[in-house]
Amino acid sequence: MELQRLPKKSGILDHMKNKRVTMREVAALAGVSLKTVSRVVNGEPGVAEQTAEAVKDAINKTGYRVDPQAQALRRTDRRSRTVGLLVSSVANPFDAKIHAALEEVATEHSSTVLALSSNDDPNLTKQRAQVLVNRQIDGLVFSPLGKSQKWLADLMGDRPVVAFDRQPHGLDVDAVVSDNFQGALRATRHLISGGHRRIAFLGDRDIIETAQIRRAGFERAMGESGVEIAPGLVRSNLPGEEAARMSAHELLTGPEPLTAIFSAQNNLTAGVLRALKDLNMAEQIAVVSFDDLPHAELFKIGLTAITQDPERIGRIAAERLFARLRGDIDGPAETITVPTGFQIRGSGEIKPA
Repeated sequence: MELQRLPKKSGILDHMKNKRVTMREVAALAGVSLKTVSRVVNGEPGVAEQTAEAVKDAINKTGYRVDPQAQALRRTDRRSRTVGLLVSSVANPFDAKIHAALEEVATEHSSTVLALSSNDDPNLTKQRAQVLVNRQIDGLVFSPLGKSQKWLADLMGDRPVVAFDRQPHGLDVDAVVSDNFQGALRATRHLISGGHRRIAFLGDRDIIETAQIRRAGFERAMGESGVEIAPGLVRSNLPGEEAARMSAHELLTGPEPLTAIFSAQNNLTAGVLRALKDLNMAEQIAVVSFDDLPHAELFKIGLTAITQDPERIGRIAAERLFARLRGDIDGPAETITVPTGFQIRGSGEIKPA
């Protein structure tokens, strides 16, 4: 079979127009060996600075792009140096901080992060997980959704997985979670100790485990204090900010009076605050939020909130993932619980009329 001959260096750029550039062509333009280009692309040592610059210049001129799958196959450890992140929404401040923490740790390990949102949709979660696996990720950090994630074990094979925010089920992997029950208990007790008895609860969708746990904490606090939970004041399965705004508006203008609101998720809290502003009732109704909002201390009445530590949660999850990848941890899966904090700023201290 006749070997294809590359054109002379002067005509290489013309030869590469309208075709996928190969590493061999980059080597020809830079005047170096194929192995040298490979070392530069993979960040391996042993290449003189001047030579490395010549290779990088050739890459820029040719528009060469690394094929992650082929690159992983060339490495002896068969790794892509890429990890996946599957969150509820990259727009949520909590998830954004998880993302930032994972990227910081990944950079320390010469890896990159591919992040996708599931929108807390079970079908979309599976689709997005498949997309990440197709990109040859080395491991995955994700927020579990639904009754079982056994399907993910089949999809990921022997690649490490770490869950965050919610406890996984049907999947034997490490998890890093907040103490949701104690946080909700503390928030509700705070309102009760302030003299409130007509306390409304606004919760996320029941398919989300943290929503169930936070409601359980609310109910425990109400029950242990002998305070009746008015069915009309409990609103669960709220899908987002606008639904929370409408629900809070109905509660605040309805026949059953209330003096306080425990909002069990930060997006829902934003909707509650909008409803209070619309009705000019921000100084009349006490509010405690589970999870903070950006710049909450700058509000006219600062937001009292149970606070999570997403930076710490994200870093712990990332460090567990890379420790599993390195083989530093090979024992059974563990769940690490990060305590919640409590910021008293004014909204939760409004007294009942």
